[in-house]
Amino acid sequence: MRMLVMALGAALLLAAPGAANDDDPDSGAEMIGRPAPAFRFDRWIDAPAREPAALRGRVVLVRWWTEGCHYCETTLPVLEALRTRHAKDSLVVIGVFHPKPPGPVSDRHVREAAAERGFHGTLAVDAGWRALGRWWLDGHPERNWTSVSFLIDRDGIVRWVHGGGEYHPTDDPRHARCAVQYEELERALADALASPRQADVHP
Repeated sequence: MRMLVMALGAALLLAAPGAANDDDPDSGAEMIGRPAPAFRFDRWIDAPAREPAALRGRVVLVRWWTEGCHYCETTLPVLEALRTRHAKDSLVVIGVFHPKPPGPVSDRHVREAAAERGFHGTLAVDAGWRALGRWWLDGHPERNWTSVSFLIDRDGIVRWVHGGGEYHPTDDPRHARCAVQYEELERALADALASPRQADVHP
């Protein structure tokens, strides 16, 4: 069943208009292999402010999320599982709350919303979507999603982009695409965790 689900998911990805190529506005293909932009979130919750440059040597998984988003509800527990599984491997998982519509939100509200969805990792707030704009939306009015994810390697380079929606392990054929995209994340994460920071590699 697992192999059938994966095969179906791969077929769905190939069949989707523009999927897995530069023509898909939500692929984020142009970001792969490039330095991660600055975060500059409105604030961090119960954590010091950090930027990609300060996290060099760590692998970072960033997900923008919000309330009323089914895709966030199914994906945040996956991020928590990855966070706990790879905490000793120097993985940092950041959940960035972006309220819909943009506007003020309290730290308490964000903490409670994250806990209700099973996420207990690092939290940041992008209340006005300014960081989301720099990372994803600015100059791309054709993009369809805001709950996006990025994997950054130890050198601060973007190695994987998920342009919105959900990803999680499953044997349900109705979610075959989610399973394939989760497998892609697992492979990219394994590669990033196994690769040393280039500054630490000596000839």
